[in-house]
Amino acid sequence: MLKKILKRTGIGLAILLGVVISFLLILAIVHKKSLANEREEIIPNGQLVVVNGRSMHVYIEGDNENAPLLIFMSGGGTAAPVYDFKPLYSLLSDEYRIAVVEKIGYGYSEIADIPRDIDTILSETRAALAAVGVSSPYVLVPHSMSGLEALRWAQLYPDEVTGIIGIDMAIPSVYIDGVVKVPRFQLALLSGLASVGIQRFLPVSDLSLTADEHRQAKLLFYRNTLNKTFSNEAKSVLDNAIIVKDGGVPDIPILLLVSDGKELSEKWISYQEEFAEQSGSKIEYFDCGHYIHQHEPEQIADLLRDFMSDVSE
Repeated sequence: MLKKILKRTGIGLAILLGVVISFLLILAIVHKKSLANEREEIIPNGQLVVVNGRSMHVYIEGDNENAPLLIFMSGGGTAAPVYDFKPLYSLLSDEYRIAVVEKIGYGYSEIADIPRDIDTILSETRAALAAVGVSSPYVLVPHSMSGLEALRWAQLYPDEVTGIIGIDMAIPSVYIDGVVKVPRFQLALLSGLASVGIQRFLPVSDLSLTADEHRQAKLLFYRNTLNKTFSNEAKSVLDNAIIVKDGGVPDIPILLLVSDGKELSEKWISYQEEFAEQSGSKIEYFDCGHYIHQHEPEQIADLLRDFMSDVSE
């Protein structure tokens, strides 16, 4: 088809490739300069702490120090977790303390080309929370891939976790059985395109943010999209899933908030139901996409309050 188009229009393949390469080179130069100019505009709204020699960002909201602490844990590759979760936690911080821990490579945290095994990721999260002066017990609120980290947390440190509220969270079997796959070639291709700044042509939802917050979310999206830290995490996800599966199902209250699965796999819901049966979890269904907390924050907030009441009894 491409050859026919080129023949009809008289455009040679070499010329077309030259145009594409020139465009990408110019885009890469502009992107690199823009990142340098935007660096001073990126202003964390929480606390930056040093963990293992690298900067991590933790945002805390809610003045009642005696209230239960909810730890929001972002899905894989989310560029700006502190803004991604805001539609939900802004409905809750009057009643509970909330913390958003941005992992290495996410949000305002440092980008680094380092191994992303599950126990290292978990140790960094726990160290970041300790560095800002908060302590367990916690209720974990993971989205997507961070479900593995939440389950591992409950396996290794059961005294620190009183419950898990999974927002369409991944469970080990979806990776092990190939229900959700990490396509390495496509990931490498998209990461390459992100490195030259192709994401600058993509829209960034305002997520009910203020103008300043939306600007910050855009800057973080430009900087963080498919960076090397996330690429390493994605490549490690199968090994991490096996480790979590081998650790068994933690014996704690779990609430599963499940999307329609259309953005993930036709088997997504059945695997969530199987895990709910194994773990004794309560499950709630949503007729929306994977980022449920952006589609239905009010409904989730109500379900979360009910869950917290049951946990505290």
